[in-house]
Order: sequence, then C-alpha cells, then structure tokens
Amino acid sequence: ISAHYNLCLSGSSDYPTSASQVAGIIESTGSIIEVLSKIDSEGVSANHTSHATSTATSGFAGAIGQKLPPFSYAYTELEAIMYALGVGASIKDPKDLKFVYEGSSDFSCLPTFGVIIGQKSLMGGGLAEIPGLSINFAKVLHGEQYLELYKPLPRAGKLKCEAVVADVLDKGSGVVIIMDVYSYSEKELICHNQFSLFLVGSGGFGGKRTSDKVKVAVAIPNRPPDAVLTDTTSLNQAALYRLSGDWNPLHIDPNFASLAGFDKPILHGLCTFGFSARRILQQFADNDVSRFKAIKARFAKPVYPGQTLQTEMWKEGNRIHFQTKVQETGDIVISNAYVDLAPTSDTSAKTPSEGGKLQSTLVFEEIGRRLKDVGPEVVKKVNAVFEWHITKGGNIGAKWTIDLKSGSGKVYQGPAKGAADTTIILSDEDFMEVVLGKLDPQKAFFSGRLKARGNIMLSQKLQMILKDYAKL
Repeated sequence: ISAHYNLCLSGSSDYPTSASQVAGIIESTGSIIEVLSKIDSEGVSANHTSHATSTATSGFAGAIGQKLPPFSYAYTELEAIMYALGVGASIKDPKDLKFVYEGSSDFSCLPTFGVIIGQKSLMGGGLAEIPGLSINFAKVLHGEQYLELYKPLPRAGKLKCEAVVADVLDKGSGVVIIMDVYSYSEKELICHNQFSLFLVGSGGFGGKRTSDKVKVAVAIPNRPPDAVLTDTTSLNQAALYRLSGDWNPLHIDPNFASLAGFDKPILHGLCTFGFSARRILQQFADNDVSRFKAIKARFAKPVYPGQTLQTEMWKEGNRIHFQTKVQETGDIVISNAYVDLAPTSDTSAKTPSEGGKLQSTLVFEEIGRRLKDVGPEVVKKVNAVFEWHITKGGNIGAKWTIDLKSGSGKVYQGPAKGAADTTIILSDEDFMEVVLGKLDPQKAFFSGRLKARGNIMLSQKLQMILKDYAKL
C-alpha cells in the first residue's frame, strides 16, 4: 500500500482536523491489507447492499473530466538531491554522484522525481472541490502509480501542472479515481503522472468497472528473475523522504501510526517505488536518465523503515518487469510493475550533439585554429588536458577537449580520450559572458555558475595562455 492514505484530508495539510477524521483514518488504515487483498486487476464483486442511488451514479459520472486548478512547481538542484537521497542514492556508489552532487558534470534528476512534481494537486485537497466527489477523503488509499517522461527532467526549473479526473470506476467495496496530471515547461509536455486512488466503502453505485484510460499493471514473467538487487533502508528513511513534500504523520509520528493500526511509522509507498526504479535504471540503463520512458507499479503492502527492499527484475526487450519484496518477511510490497526504457540506438538518435547550435562552438573551433600556430609552445607551458562540459537548458549540450599534452596540442568535440586533468562545467550563455569579459570566472565559480573538478589551478594557467595567444 502506498503511504498516501488520507491524501486529501484538509487544505494543504495531511493532519486530521477533527475527531471524526482521526476515526476515519483509523478505520480505513486498520483494515487496509484486508481491503486491498480483495482487489485484483478486475476488481472485486459489487456490493449489492450499498445504499448508492442513481443520484450517486450521476454524481460520480459528473466528476469525470473535471479539472483541478492548475498549479506550478518550482525546484532547484536542492530538491532533486533531497529526493535522490530519500530514495537511497548514496556516495557509497560513485555512479550515484550524478544524482547527489550538483557539481557533477552530468548532474541529473532521478526520473521518478516526476511524481513529486505531480502530487501537489492531490496533497492540496483539490479533489474535495470536485462536484460529485462528496466522500470521506480520510479513506483514500494510493493503489497504483504511473509516470511517463517525454524528455529528461531539467536539473532545475518551474513546471506548470494540470490535473484532471480521467475516470471513476466502481470496484464494489470502493471507488477508484483515476487522476491524470500533466506537467509542462512553458508549452512543452515534460511528464505525465497517473494516480489511481482507491476510496474505501464508496462503491456499489452501479458504475463501470474498467476503463481504457487506465495504464494497466502487468504480471511478472513466470521464470526466475534476471537480476535481484537489495537495499537496506535507514531507520530515518521516511523522515528523510518526507522532506520531498509528503508530510503525512503516518510516516513519522509513532502515536499516529499506532492509532492507525501499525506498530510504528511506515515508509512512503512512493519511496519504495523510487528505490526500485533507481535500481532498474542502474542495472539496465547504466544510470542514463535519457533512456527512462515510463514506470507503472501497484502498491501491495507496507514497509517499515530499516527493512531491506529486494527488487527482482525481468528483462523483456525494452520493458523491465519487476516486483519488490521485504527481504526479512518475503512480503511482496510492489507488484505487477514495469519500467519501459528507450533503446540505446533510439536514445542516441534523439539526443544528437547540440554543439552546432551553441555559441561556444565557434570559440572552441577558433581555439583549435590558433593552436596550430602556437601549439608546441602552449603544450610546453601547460602540459595538461582540459575537458569542457557546455550546458544548455540545464542539460549537457556539448563536450569539448583541449589537449595540451600531446604533440602540438589539439581541440576536438567530445570527452577526453584519457583522463582529463581538469574538467570545467559552464552553461553556453555563461561561457560567452566569460569570453567577452562580462563575467569574472572567479565570481562565476564561487556563485556556482562555473563548476570545476580535478586540478583547478591548471585552469588559471590555461586562461593566461588563451589570453596571450588566442586573443579571444
């Protein structure tokens, strides 16, 4: 089950505001396993003793297509890093550095950060304003989640989000509300979330049981998994993950968790979701976020912080089926799940070098021409290899290497063929500001606009050489 019980209690807070709401939460969460265990992909038998009427039927039907007020979600590298740490990324694995260090040359948002962007519409209580959905939102369970990315999330930005009730299904013992949330950067669609919310006790009104708008969960293959990876969650895992925006006290307050029928606070379902997706990206896509297309998962049982997550994976072409277990108990906590990856060839076709579109391209080409005249002298003075990562829109647009170690020196587009002595990361716009003398490199470094790693002192020598010989 997901951690999003009582998603929309009141306003923007998950805290109950009345005794009746607390009672509702206790009632819904106390029997949550029993309720969800009866729900399969086809739903459960209709509750013929329900008091639903034709008015209720028309009310639920009237909610379909209703839009929530649009909202914006702004974030920086800080939020992206906080999320990555919340779902288990760690400097213990050097390949995770790109998710937890903003100075990394290929710093990226984990793809599943997209759920954080989309969930604000649910956390804000907007569902309560939809006509026809006059129900007890203290009984909302998060049943399934789908996320699709149309391009990698920018490392920082402001996205406009639009949420709509895509469909309402009658599952007998409850109602499933299908919420679609679309997130845009200006007019470009970046990602699509689909939240499947199960409303305990509101079913049996005679509505339809299935919908072609639902992103369907898929059973795992009937064979041993191709890969199994484990993560031992921290006792602080829920406390850390909640900093990404899910403030439900069920995940932090022992007294509240006890009232809800749990021995102690439980981990957010979307946190477990993020752990598994991160492992799949690592195992089958070498942490290349541009290959991540979509993920679908069904939440089955709770996880306690400190337990070990075991992600079992099956590769079927570009679809990675998976399920997640608690290793200590063997319980399946995420089921019928998959991640879709873009083929490697498709990725390279969709993300060609942007070098020809960048202003900095002309500068590097000019440096190459000037080195033909003064190369040997420069190599003698500098004797180093510099790699430049030029970014555009928060993503790497081009990589250039200035090799002042071999021969007479050379400049070429692409990463260094060996280890670079110094790597410099700078946006195309800031690079041109530096070249034109409008931006001081030292100030750019201390403000975070220019990032460098390796032997940073060598960059000062390079600056002197370029000033003397290139006359840029």
